[in-house]
Order: sequence, then C-alpha cells, then structure tokens
Amino acid sequence: MKRSTLSLPLVALALISGCATKPLSPLLFTSGAVVESVQSEVSLSFTSPLGSGGGHGYLIFKKPDRSHLVVLTPFGTTAMEAFSSGDRLTIVIPSKEIAYSGSFDEIPAKAGLQGWKAMRWIVEGEPAGSGEPNGEVIRVNREGRRETVWYNADGMVARKLTEDGEEAIYRDYRSSDGVPFPWAIEYQDKRGSSLKIGFDEPELNKPVAESALLPRLDGITVLSIKRLGGE
Repeated sequence: MKRSTLSLPLVALALISGCATKPLSPLLFTSGAVVESVQSEVSLSFTSPLGSGGGHGYLIFKKPDRSHLVVLTPFGTTAMEAFSSGDRLTIVIPSKEIAYSGSFDEIPAKAGLQGWKAMRWIVEGEPAGSGEPNGEVIRVNREGRRETVWYNADGMVARKLTEDGEEAIYRDYRSSDGVPFPWAIEYQDKRGSSLKIGFDEPELNKPVAESALLPRLDGITVLSIKRLGGE
C-alpha cells in the first residue's frame, strides 16, 4: 500500500499518539462547560483506500465549522495546509505553490478527502457532564442523521455511531480550566478510511486570530478542487 501525504487532510481529524500515559487523577470539570475552540500540536495517522500515512502538525478548530491543519515534513517545514469553512475546503501545497479549492461535493472520490466532511461531526462536543454516566442515547443529530451515542462514567461522549456507519471514539479526557477534552480521537467509516489524532497540550477556548483561519494565497496558483488527485 503506498504512502500518501496529499491524503493527510483526510485524517486531520483524529489519531491517538502511541505513547504510554501515566495514571491520571479523577476528571474535574465545570458542569455545562463547552469547547468553543481548540489549538494544539497533533500527531496524525490514517488509512484509506489510496494508502496510509502519518505525521505531526498543528490543528486549529473554531466552532461551528472552521479549521486549519498544518502537516509538517520530518524536517519541520510545511508539507501541506488544509482550511475548511462551512462546506468549502482549501488544500495548499507550499512546495508546489499550488492550492486546490472548492466545495466538499466537488472533491473527486479518488482524492480520498471525503472524510474531511466529518470534521464538524467528529469534534462537535456537548456541554460537560450532559450525558447520563455510562448511558446510551439514540437521537437525530444536527445533520439529520440517526446516531447512537454512548457516554463514559463522567457523562462525556465515549463513542458515537451513525446509521450510515461513521464512528468516532473519544479517549483520555482531561480538563483544562474546568473544560474537559479528549486527548485522543479515532474515526472510521464504511469506505475503508480510518483517522486518528493525538493532541499535545491543547489550548481550549483561547482567542483564535482570524488570520489563522484564512489561507495565504499570494504567489499561489489556485486550481479547482475537482483536479485534486489528478483529475
């Protein structure tokens, strides 16, 4: 199976870093606390029908649906940046001075990026402690899809599964200023794609500069996202 760096945005959302963790103290959080933004170094890993890969980078997410992912090369330079806002995605490849931009519906199937559409669903949180400890709920989510949600002993979302087979698993919750957040997320779908992300000391609900969510396209040739993957 070949390794693909261009497909890394697919995984942008979610991987467990494989390091061992020390025992954690009981989770302390403010009831009703909500994650509005996340800024964090991340470890990435993915598999898809086109290949597999991984790496390190930086992720910024701001509710409801804006994000910026930077994927770094082993030498610390930027291999790729991905920006999403609403139903649009922009992929920037600095080394080639090329960007691909368009709606999610325009992404070619062989580009392996359909999973990026799940970003909002994957990171969409609930008020802290809103679930019944060790409970289970069947509901229709904001996207109109039926899903089952399982909660852990603290009433945090531990797993959710949609009727069409998309699954997200949340592990290693920790608290920052009373706001709980999972330091490891795993995602998979029926198309054979799996995504993992491990967070390293994430900053929650800190101000996010508008410029950090906008692609810098000076000197960059912008192509239709329909051409991503060779089309």
